[in-house]
Amino acid sequence: MRFKLTALAALAALALSLTAIASGAMPAHMHHAKAAKAAGASDLRSLLDKQLGQHAVLAMNATNAGVTGSKAFPAMAKELDKNSVALSKSIASVYGAKAGNTFLNGKFMWRAHIKFFVDYTVATAKGNKAGQAKAVANLKTYTVKFGDFLAGATKLPKAAVRNELLAHVLELKGQLDAFASKQYGKAATLYSAAYNHMFMTGDLLAGAIAKQYPAKFPA
Repeated sequence: MRFKLTALAALAALALSLTAIASGAMPAHMHHAKAAKAAGASDLRSLLDKQLGQHAVLAMNATNAGVTGSKAFPAMAKELDKNSVALSKSIASVYGAKAGNTFLNGKFMWRAHIKFFVDYTVATAKGNKAGQAKAVANLKTYTVKFGDFLAGATKLPKAAVRNELLAHVLELKGQLDAFASKQYGKAATLYSAAYNHMFMTGDLLAGAIAKQYPAKFPA
């Protein structure tokens, strides 16, 4: 399907807005929240699993809508960013507001990788191979820099975190490629796999955080 100009404009607007947000300050409500007294390690794991699973679903829904020119794209992109903010709040509740802001808005951090997927979606819709390659290169850089940020915070091995992020990137890219090529059966299989993988990532991060702060997140 030919990419509609309205959807292209929406994708471009999202990319610009994410860049602007990333260069600004953290919203006032993104303060260092205290963990709920009743929260335990299982609660933390459930929260991160849910938020990361939602991220995968919302991201794939948005890119699928974008590549086909759906008018639903702006609403989906807005919901995806709400999820990003929620994830950053979870990080801030453990590591503080500065870490939450870096997670969300830092260079090659969370919002940046969504922008790179938007770039890839635009390039795919237009058949722009050079644009696709640039977006993929940026996503690979994200897996290294964001991976090192998370590893530094959680004390997990850098290689393990980088590999988790790379798997996520390749799954979302593969799903979009299949969907754009109208290989809908393959896209559906990859969609499920990408969603399921986020629970592995959530468990990995939650386990590391609970190990760091056993009094805050008791077993």
